Amino acid sequence: MRVLVDTSAYYALADRADIKHEAAKRAVRQLLDEGWELWTTSYVVLEAAALVQSRLGMRHLRLLREALTESTAVVWVDSALHEAAWDELERLGRRGVSLVDCSLAVAAQRHGIADILAFDPDFELWGLRLLG
Repeated sequence: MRVLVDTSAYYALADRADIKHEAAKRAVRQLLDEGWELWTTSYVVLEAAALVQSRLGMRHLRLLREALTESTAVVWVDSALHEAAWDELERLGRRGVSLVDCSLAVAAQRHGIADILAFDPDFELWGLRLLG
């Protein structure tokens, strides 16, 4: 089984002071122990890297890179996925949902993924089951 992972989960894992840090650690450990495959998009990698680097520094960025490399399959956002994510963002027509979020929603649809590790309830807009 596959689960998408959002920036909110990666950031919580990286920041020990984050209120969701322990919950994120437990969730990832449980998912991996149960044999789930962690998936994300290249847009999430970019967003998470930018947040971790600016807020926590290079040491934490290296740790994030190691964690991603070891445990996560990355769906690279190509032009078709990018355009579909833009279309979805425009269809929703609201603040609070980002192009990054839409890239995850489109990737979920394209790859038959129904679950997401995230601390952002907006993913329920697409019928994704929140595991965070």
